[in-house]
Amino acid sequence: MGTRTKETETKRTVTWPQWIGGIGVGLLLMQIGLLAGWSSPYIERLLTGQSFILITVKEASLIVSFLNLGRLFGAIIGVIFVNIFGSRKSILICTIPMSFCWIFTIIADRIFWLYLGRICGGISMGISYSCFSLYLGEIADSNIRGALVTVGMAGVSCGTLFIFLMACYLSFRISAIVNLIFNIILTILFIWLPDTPHHLVKKNQDEKAKQSILWYHRDSNVDVELSNLKNFYNQFDESTFVALKQFKIPQIRNAMLVTIALFFYTQMCGLNTILFYMETILKSAQVDFIEPSFIVIIVTIFGIMASLISMTLIDTFGRKILMCCSCLMVIIALSSLGTHFQLLDMNVDPKMIQWLPIVCIILFEMAAFVGLLPVPSAVVGEIFPPNIKCVAASISSIFASLFALVAAGTYQILVDLITKKYIFWMYSIIMITAIPVTIIFLPETKGKTLQEIQNKLMNGKLKEVKNINERNETSRF
Repeated sequence: MGTRTKETETKRTVTWPQWIGGIGVGLLLMQIGLLAGWSSPYIERLLTGQSFILITVKEASLIVSFLNLGRLFGAIIGVIFVNIFGSRKSILICTIPMSFCWIFTIIADRIFWLYLGRICGGISMGISYSCFSLYLGEIADSNIRGALVTVGMAGVSCGTLFIFLMACYLSFRISAIVNLIFNIILTILFIWLPDTPHHLVKKNQDEKAKQSILWYHRDSNVDVELSNLKNFYNQFDESTFVALKQFKIPQIRNAMLVTIALFFYTQMCGLNTILFYMETILKSAQVDFIEPSFIVIIVTIFGIMASLISMTLIDTFGRKILMCCSCLMVIIALSSLGTHFQLLDMNVDPKMIQWLPIVCIILFEMAAFVGLLPVPSAVVGEIFPPNIKCVAASISSIFASLFALVAAGTYQILVDLITKKYIFWMYSIIMITAIPVTIIFLPETKGKTLQEIQNKLMNGKLKEVKNINERNETSRF
């Protein structure tokens, strides 16, 4: 929880309630992985008439696009939900459109229902990315906060793996039923979990806030924790309008720009491109000694392993080092993948080098899930004042949705214009710029409470924030 001192947190021995919350977020993001991975195997079946519906290539493109469009809309409304209902209830709310996504997939007898399902799934995705990191930031001790974020991000790769495995044996309707069951379990869990102490203090529900503190932090001094939390929040005005005006403060504005930059690199490294087109890339790389569909499963398993490794690394080495190392591995993987296609153009025997794209994609997947994915999600819940981070998370989610839409939407166009080798080299050049940006601008938040982070980042500017709030309060009368 953000208001405890570092000395207090080192004495904590009871953290299992926080891990339950982290596992819940893992189930939430597993739904995102199921949703994102669904299109790769099942659209192929729909295109070839192996399912009840036969679709065209244009309709398949729309199915993919509607997911990102729904995500954009969900990110926009996410700021409203988080401010009104809090991060825990927002997670609960986003299970509703996700349920409709799988229900529409189950009943689909024409393409309209698949379109509607993907839009609902995208809305759920947008809301999820607006609130899950805030929830973890508000319930977790500083020494495990990063680990809980990586548990959540592991859910993405687990969901992707499950949908690939289900696609080998189950129709899209049966797999949608299984996915719906997972979503129901997620819903039940978050109905049972209490709201975060931060949200309850914001709503002046002190008794419920005490109960929440006791649930998430069993060995805490409740009165001291509540007092610290209230003092922390008293420094800030909670209205969204005032929060937006506070982006004029250089420290807050810079934190927002850094966060947007991190999500830019997360999406523009080609992550969605490789996820959506992995089998196609492997086939065009002339890999034939292993079935591409089997390689996809292997790659996803490595992604899960990387997420588990990241749980330890993110709170041991910190966000900045992990992000830089992750970007470096991504650069090596992408540039090597582009080199593979260059060697094919030079008429090198494909059988001699078909191991290279497999190694590159495995390295890319591991690098992405070690740092490139968890670090931005961890940072967005840490570096903003409490009255701003809801808005900041939603703005980050909106930009991430736009970047994802651009990256996925331009891939096939760029393939036709400049071929695959130049696309992967272009991605690697973009990622080279991520390293100096991270070193220079990303603040290190490892092991710090949320209050300590704010004191350091604001560098004495909390008084300026308070003055802005007082001026806005005076202007109301």
